[in-house]
Amino acid sequence: MIAYGTRYLTRAAALALVMLLLAPALASALEQITLDEIRAKVRQDYPGVEQISTGELTEQMARGAPVVLLDVREVEEFAVSRIKGSQRVDPGIWRSTFMSRFGDKLRGKIVVFYCAVGVRSSKLAARVQAALKEKGVSKVYNLDGGIFEWHNDARALVNAAGPTDFVHPFNKYWGELVDRGALLTTMPK
Repeated sequence: MIAYGTRYLTRAAALALVMLLLAPALASALEQITLDEIRAKVRQDYPGVEQISTGELTEQMARGAPVVLLDVREVEEFAVSRIKGSQRVDPGIWRSTFMSRFGDKLRGKIVVFYCAVGVRSSKLAARVQAALKEKGVSKVYNLDGGIFEWHNDARALVNAAGPTDFVHPFNKYWGELVDRGALLTTMPK
């Protein structure tokens, strides 16, 4: 029993009372943030990382620019879909490991990092961009809005089986940022 004023409540009743009192605060805390708000936050948190829009990237690739796409998501996300030609890079890769694996291969290239919404990819781009520029990389970008923006713009995705319309939601909360929610899956299709 828990004392409440001059009355005693059971634990269940006390929990119900707490939930009732906190409901307005919880509702606002759980309010869905938009992809545009996340994009603005990424720009604010990583001001030294240049952003490239899905349209600009598509134009660069159509012109045959030497673009290297680095997918900074987990194995499961990459298996569901990716931008054609991208290579997966572990989000937590050490700078020295990244540079020994990719540094010399990227000389003269335009490097575009992406993840679901741009947080993990911006974090990695910020860690390695100075070293990449020392190696002769022409530009380092983060894909603005990540693969979710790419998917929302109905741009082509692939997986090991070929073209796909599906994208991994990362989690239920982030999956709400995908406009075409019927095309969310955690399994390759």
